[in-house]
Amino acid sequence: MLDILIYMAYIPYMAALLLFHSKISLIHRKTESVAIAELKVWQVTKNSYFPEGIKYSLFLVDRDKNEVLIGFDNHKPKGHHVHFGTQEQAYKFSGVDSLIDEFWFNVEKMGYLLT
Repeated sequence: MLDILIYMAYIPYMAALLLFHSKISLIHRKTESVAIAELKVWQVTKNSYFPEGIKYSLFLVDRDKNEVLIGFDNHKPKGHHVHFGTQEQAYKFSGVDSLIDEFWFNVEKMGYLLT
């Protein structure tokens, strides 16, 4: 089970409450390459950049190549978007639970498993 950490974090120009942080090693089921998944979700003051009051960064990175395999984030000024390797597209945010589920669905679809 994933542990939920709650503590204050500093993001420039705003107070933020870290609601969730997890960093996990995964292994590819066929190639046995290792990737690191790091998920962070903050509660922030609602504003034009973060209308839901949520800031997030969920990334899976190849450990040896240091390349992004998949990533969901909503940094300003881009807003909600997803990275698939070097490709980037808009993402329809519908809540933190759905976001985390969609991240893990894509990680598994790519062939990565918890070590």
